[in-house]
Amino acid sequence: MRLHNLFIILFLFIVPLPIYAGEGLIENDIVYTTLRGDYGGVIEGKIGLSWEYIASANSVNPRAHLKAGQKLMVKFKRIIPMKIEDGIVINIPDRTLYRFVEGRLKDYYFITVGKPTWQTPLGDFTITIKAKDPTWHVPLSIQKEMEAEGKDVLIEVPLGPENPLGKYWMQLSIPGVGLHSTNAPHSIYKFNSHGCMRLRPEVAEFLFKDIAVGTKGKIIYEPIKIIKTLEGRVLIEVYKDFYKKGINYSDRIGAKLKELNAVDRVDWNKVKVVIEKKDGLVWDVTLGQR
Repeated sequence: MRLHNLFIILFLFIVPLPIYAGEGLIENDIVYTTLRGDYGGVIEGKIGLSWEYIASANSVNPRAHLKAGQKLMVKFKRIIPMKIEDGIVINIPDRTLYRFVEGRLKDYYFITVGKPTWQTPLGDFTITIKAKDPTWHVPLSIQKEMEAEGKDVLIEVPLGPENPLGKYWMQLSIPGVGLHSTNAPHSIYKFNSHGCMRLRPEVAEFLFKDIAVGTKGKIIYEPIKIIKTLEGRVLIEVYKDFYKKGINYSDRIGAKLKELNAVDRVDWNKVKVVIEKKDGLVWDVTLGQR
């Protein structure tokens, strides 16, 4: 069945919602009320869509000043990149963390991942340590970067507004990588970290309490997502190859469609347009579908 929750208001993304995604498709009609100081980059991290798309959907000038109390309405769709029985899946291109319980999607959150020049490593992981009010022990590699940029070289950063880890840290079994809060919530849903994955402070607090040490997960890199719905529609979601891994989009899409026995169900002209856009939106490419 499709996942469809009407009128999700403001911060309901940070509270686990009853999610049923039998087809692997998340669908939400969102109403977001702007807060004082909001701007496009911040709203992207709350809704998980580009500001250009959100602004266009609301006939708002993307460069215009936003007033507190403005209502922004948008349809959110996201194809789940893969399912596991229990644990976490993090997909780098869509900058989203998905949690599963007994094979079903429990909730999902938008994150910051490593910048293309400092990529988040891929692979299986386990949550090994949780720490509240962590001290940031600055890695030598980042100390060297500070020095190269002419900044003060820091060895440690204690709890406080200057600590980029925020108040909550969850260490992964992947060396040097963790999930953590942030003192820069405007960076959420961007490629902006040194490999770790940032969460909005309220999301980090919730997950810190809700995720147990020993929880397993996977970090994947899947810029192409395709599903065939129960009605036989073919939906595609495509992202840029942010980490420049040499993705052959046409070949990958062809292989996925073959797996779904859907090669003859798509309009290839529509597929080409989606490949060109690489906009992270879900497009219906079913043959004959308007």
